[in-house]
Amino acid sequence: MRSHALSYLLLATMGIGGGVAVGGTVVLNNGDHITGRITQLTPRRVVINTSYAGGVVIKLSSVQTLISKSGVKLTTANGKTSQVTLSAAPGHQGWITHRVISTPVKMIPANLPPLPLVKAVPPPPAPVSIFGPDWDNELDLGGTNTTGNSGSTMINGLLQFHYKHKPDNLLIALTGGYGVTNGSQSLGFFSSNVLWKRELNGFKPKWAKRVFLFLQNTNSYDAIQGISIRSNSEGGLGYYLWDNKKSEFDLRAGPGYTYERYFHGQNYTYVNGIAALHFRYQIAKHVKFTQTAGYVSSLENAYNYQLNATSALYLGLPHIVRGMGLRFSFTDLYDNAAGTQDLKRNSTLLIAALTFKF
Repeated sequence: MRSHALSYLLLATMGIGGGVAVGGTVVLNNGDHITGRITQLTPRRVVINTSYAGGVVIKLSSVQTLISKSGVKLTTANGKTSQVTLSAAPGHQGWITHRVISTPVKMIPANLPPLPLVKAVPPPPAPVSIFGPDWDNELDLGGTNTTGNSGSTMINGLLQFHYKHKPDNLLIALTGGYGVTNGSQSLGFFSSNVLWKRELNGFKPKWAKRVFLFLQNTNSYDAIQGISIRSNSEGGLGYYLWDNKKSEFDLRAGPGYTYERYFHGQNYTYVNGIAALHFRYQIAKHVKFTQTAGYVSSLENAYNYQLNATSALYLGLPHIVRGMGLRFSFTDLYDNAAGTQDLKRNSTLLIAALTFKF
């Protein structure tokens, strides 16, 4: 027994000095104690990793009891494996296994390159419009005043509501202007425009998904041309040549109806046809160019038609005031029937205005 005690003391001392965690003990039938980390247990043998002899394989028939606080790989006679801890049975005759329930951990290979640093992505900016992200509304105000050899005053404005949420697109615009030059009215107009477009996404061919239905109504008053009211209502089909965040281009055409009344009392009604286009291009983050053009003609009298085109350049100034910008627009209106009223057929309007998005 003295030799057993000495061997136990020697083994324990060597175990403490080594780098192997001492969490297990194998007690042999002859009373010897071997300490280290028990790694495997099978129906025939037990493996314990020691600091002085490495892995030691011991026949299970030579073992009296086993103790292990750390997990041991247990292999049963039918080949199933599990992780267990071991404690001595009463009287140190045999041992008791306790199953260890572990959470699987996905190991990352050591040779993987380091993960790139992920920059914090700031939240998207709040929409400019108080109506929500699907709205792009604005108010334009412009004016000029001159004195001296020629005195003139001109004011103009635009109030526009634009809703775009696929498949719907709704535009409501009110424009007007008034001007006096040398005491005589030189400008006086007001117009409203309502345009609704709805994409027909039910078509299966990819190209057909760009087709849209449209309805439009425009009303105008022009004191210089003597138009008390001109109302056009049209509807038909259109086609998006392309439509993305950078640019947009669509064409549309269809039949309609026109009602006109002049200051001298005459009024006209006729069935018309319309063809129009719309183009938008985002030149830079705060710079946008738009172009609209339309052709309206009486289907009863080809001599009675109008052509109109508006080019506009928008320059955002968010560094000054959020939602503020400048708009420069040029409108050219050709009314072929104006010649019968002793008026010029072609008129143009150049406007520079301060804009506010809301």
